[in-house]
Amino acid sequence: MKEIVVPAGQDASSMPFSPGVKVGNLLFLSGMAGLTEDGQLPGDDIESQARQAFANLGRVLEAAGGGWQDVVKVTCYLTHPERDLAGWNTVWREFFSESPPARATVGAALLNDAWLIEIDLIAALPE
Repeated sequence: MKEIVVPAGQDASSMPFSPGVKVGNLLFLSGMAGLTEDGQLPGDDIESQARQAFANLGRVLEAAGGGWQDVVKVTCYLTHPERDLAGWNTVWREFFSESPPARATVGAALLNDAWLIEIDLIAALPE
């Protein structure tokens, strides 16, 4: 049986997707861009957008009772991988300095030209 996970204070009724879906102890998080709660970009650099995307994902993880230590797979989409991979790796290490999860990093065109990153992930929550 699946359970929809929405962080407190977030109105998911207008979204065409669920922020998170929990099935058993697995949590699947939808892709999150580096947008603030009011839909703005925190900056035009990969580091600020990656940190914001992780903050967005972190709220969903927390709402499901999990944390960064529970993440088992991350997929990252970069609009400019040739330029931004080093910055992405810097932020990645801030969140996963030890026992990092599996990861894929892909070059992709995102929905908005100003978006530099989108991240989705899978976590295995404690039972």
